Amino acid sequence: MATSGFPVWWILVPVLAWTVFSLGVTLLREYRRHQVRSSRAQRAAELLDRGEPAMAEVTAFADTGQRRSASGTVWAVARLGLRVRPAGAAKPFDVEQTTSIALADLPDHAPGKTIPVRFDPQSHELAVERRAGSPAYFGADASRPRAAANETVDA
Repeated sequence: MATSGFPVWWILVPVLAWTVFSLGVTLLREYRRHQVRSSRAQRAAELLDRGEPAMAEVTAFADTGQRRSASGTVWAVARLGLRVRPAGAAKPFDVEQTTSIALADLPDHAPGKTIPVRFDPQSHELAVERRAGSPAYFGADASRPRAAANETVDA
């Protein structure tokens, strides 16, 4: 049987090579994103455990349009402008924070409202605390509910 002068492997090999290369790049990119999300969540958990408590006034609120959902709750991803007022004689400072907020809790984060946070006095990094009974997003958002006035938190 006669074959044409154009071998199929001339097309197959470059296509397979490009597919393997694209898959490798995609897997590497996703691995790096996972590392960043994990380190952010660990840092937020550390701030919530060891950070200084403070109250922060919401100065700006911008909904990013992203939504996350799980366990029957939907969260909005929002960018908050916050003026943090540390306890004592420490000077207030401004910071921007992107966080997941349950849709039911969006009114509590409107400009002019005050929310509890924990922060690092040296770097001014912060994590938003949630009110008791408020669901916290289980993914990258490592916030935790704060105790109600008559509750205590077991650490």
